[in-house]
Amino acid sequence: MAETTDVKPGRRQGNWRHRENRASPKYVSKRITEHDHAALTKYAEDHGVKIAELLTPYVQELLERAHDYCDGHGEAAKAS
Repeated sequence: MAETTDVKPGRRQGNWRHRENRASPKYVSKRITEHDHAALTKYAEDHGVKIAELLTPYVQELLERAHDYCDGHGEAAKAS
């Protein structure tokens, strides 16, 4: 007689109609050397934070300056 085996449930199929929507699909990046990345990573780990947390105040300041610049020149920042 043939033995039956239990089939484990597979990975849940995703629903293409309800994909995850992130807060923003845009990101800002800069290429750096492996040496620079290692230094940033070590610095962040030694201070118990993520690299993104270290960058946040500087990126926020840059964004504010960019918006002030656009507002001062009568140009609205366009969302694409």
